Amino acid sequence: MSPRSAARQRILDTADRLFYDEGIRAVGIHRIVEEAGVTRVTLYRHFPSKDDLISTYLENRAQYDRDQVNGLVARHADNPRQALVELATVLTDDDFAAMQRGCPFINSSAEFTGAHVAREHSRTHRAWVTSVLEELLTRIGHPAPRSAAHQLMMVRTGAVVSRALDRNPELSADFLAGWNLIIDGSVSA
Repeated sequence: MSPRSAARQRILDTADRLFYDEGIRAVGIHRIVEEAGVTRVTLYRHFPSKDDLISTYLENRAQYDRDQVNGLVARHADNPRQALVELATVLTDDDFAAMQRGCPFINSSAEFTGAHVAREHSRTHRAWVTSVLEELLTRIGHPAPRSAAHQLMMVRTGAVVSRALDRNPELSADFLAGWNLIIDGSVSA
């Protein structure tokens, strides 16, 4: 890794941590520069604006999710029902613990309005996840896969927000029960 790419990665790692832990608008470029151990010139060489850095932060988060989801779907290529179960289970087993402050896409969307890059990334990412869910629901014969996919996203969003705000000791069980009701409630036998 070249010094330039090492510096870029330090900037991204620092921005990821600070943006998620404290909020994008609350973290200034000076703070990122200081904690990443780079100069402003170096940061701006890699990211000409804060919006460019925000965009890369969210794209990296989205790519992680895409890799995780695509891997789960591929592992259960012959069993879309099991892929749907695993998508919910990984959220309860891994993501709830990692998302102490909620979903980075929901959080970034709450900080900005209109057509800001953060909201565009969030909409694009959520649309992609919803399309994967719809395709899996179609494959299991769900009579309303589009509607059910959107309902699953609503349940997932609610669970992530609940994780960040509520003290529900049964959150994982409650989430999985709701998820499975949507999947199984109208599936043709």
